[in-house]
Amino acid sequence: MRKLKLITGLSSVALAVAGCGAEGEGGSAEGEGAIIASADSEGEGVAAGEGESESEGEGAAAAGDPSGDNVDYLFRLGMIRGHLAAFIELHRAGANEMARMHAKHPGNELYDALIPAFAARGKPGFADALDNLIQAEASNGDVEAAYTAAISEIRANAPVSNDRTTLLAVARLVATAGEEFDIGVRANGVIIEPHEYQDAFGFLSAAREMVAEIKSNDIDVIEAVAVAHEQIGFAMASFNGLVVSETEGTSATLYGAAARIEIAALGL
Repeated sequence: MRKLKLITGLSSVALAVAGCGAEGEGGSAEGEGAIIASADSEGEGVAAGEGESESEGEGAAAAGDPSGDNVDYLFRLGMIRGHLAAFIELHRAGANEMARMHAKHPGNELYDALIPAFAARGKPGFADALDNLIQAEASNGDVEAAYTAAISEIRANAPVSNDRTTLLAVARLVATAGEEFDIGVRANGVIIEPHEYQDAFGFLSAAREMVAEIKSNDIDVIEAVAVAHEQIGFAMASFNGLVVSETEGTSATLYGAAARIEIAALGL
């Protein structure tokens, strides 16, 4: 039954790879078009590119219910982590105005959408941690400590789920980074929307952290994690800085990475 699910549709990520003609770094993309993230007992039926919304392609109103769907819930937590990752990198670079925009964004939009899910899952949420981070930045306080505390609180609100679920959420997060990259960067590499370009970097950074948090002695999981690390590394190479005017990277690299991570996850 599970094999049947894998061959009965096309994920939007795999379609994007096929449409771009991207064979992808680190391996052939052959056969990826026949893969779809189908639902199972943990509600993992959210393809990596679903759910474009009014929120500039971030999928904030994505199909799926974060109250009961662990992939959707982890993906949304990952987006918040991604904005904070962009924030801290910009803060460290001294680009404080840009950094502030990324710190405010998850509190204003993404967090509110998760409040019903927190209640349904019996989770406390982490609004105070986000507020503390914003206040630390505004008052020249200990931003690094506030950032570390915020990430810790986000992790504490994550569900108990299996490694397949985490990797499917990661794949979706990487695909969303591709969408943001598309919005932020023209085909000639000129960055026209720095915020979206920075979002893409942040989402990849969060995805990399989520993969690093997977701990397993299972050889299949270890191999899938290795694929995810490798593909995120290829995707990160599309960024030569966050405060730049152009890049040689392409969204096809990000979409290709997302597809390969999804495939690895579906093999578990």
